[in-house]
Amino acid sequence: MKSSAVVNKELLLFNRLFDEYRTALVSFARSYLKDSDLAEDIVQDVFVKIWSRISEINDSSETKNLVFTVTKNACISYLRQQANSIKYQNAVLAKIELLALENSTIEQIELKELQSRIDSTLKSLPLDYQEIFLLNRDEGLRYTDIAQQKSISVKTVEKKISLTLKKLRNSLSCLFWF
Repeated sequence: MKSSAVVNKELLLFNRLFDEYRTALVSFARSYLKDSDLAEDIVQDVFVKIWSRISEINDSSETKNLVFTVTKNACISYLRQQANSIKYQNAVLAKIELLALENSTIEQIELKELQSRIDSTLKSLPLDYQEIFLLNRDEGLRYTDIAQQKSISVKTVEKKISLTLKKLRNSLSCLFWF
């Protein structure tokens, strides 16, 4: 256990270092970090380190070099951690973007294949089936409107659309096996 005289001497040294260098150290740290609040935090951490090792510090002319070196090293350490964190975040974002692009490309290929299958199936049907189906699906006409336009019964429109959908389901069933 330390004597009260030693503790008092260490406390006086610490207080002198704090009073004498704190403002200069904050400015010094700010020059590295470009952030006043962060500089304050770093200097506070530096003084915690100094206090934890105050018994090893001599009150000499080299003390100034010591506190500035510890502050510089703390700033560099912080900046290195930030750089590593940013590199990691950028790497993760790049991987996410790459995966999204790959998925997007796969989805585009699958969509083209699906559209191609739909088109070829529709082209294999008689022309009137194609026309009736496209009037309903692409143009949004109701069965009654199509029947009037084509001069056929609504039941005929229903039957042709139903058979077209059945053909499409059969044609596309191999793409959707789940």
